[in-house]
Amino acid sequence: MPKMGKDMADSELNTVLLALGKAQVNAMFRRQEAHAVDDSEFLPLLEVVLTAFEGIEKEVAEEVWEYTFAVYDRACKQADPTWTTAENRKLMQKYLLGPRGLKRKPRRRKD
Repeated sequence: MPKMGKDMADSELNTVLLALGKAQVNAMFRRQEAHAVDDSEFLPLLEVVLTAFEGIEKEVAEEVWEYTFAVYDRACKQADPTWTTAENRKLMQKYLLGPRGLKRKPRRRKD
């Protein structure tokens, strides 16, 4: 049996990781359809799942994130077809707490 090269093994691993990521995203959105919670609760949970891919393989993480934005966009357009992809992406980012979210400055306390 011939040995697989490192590039081939990495490629196969990335394919598996991408499939896993997409499966997790799909499962979470199916759950959201069946037992909806507010996006302010759902999207940070989804973000935790996706953040796990950040430390494994950057290319895979990017593809899984883009896939997630597309799934969210489709869900938003089902709710209101007039919303644009850019608006839906911005809406999703509004609820993300990490670096992919919109940067929010903490409010200054008035003493």
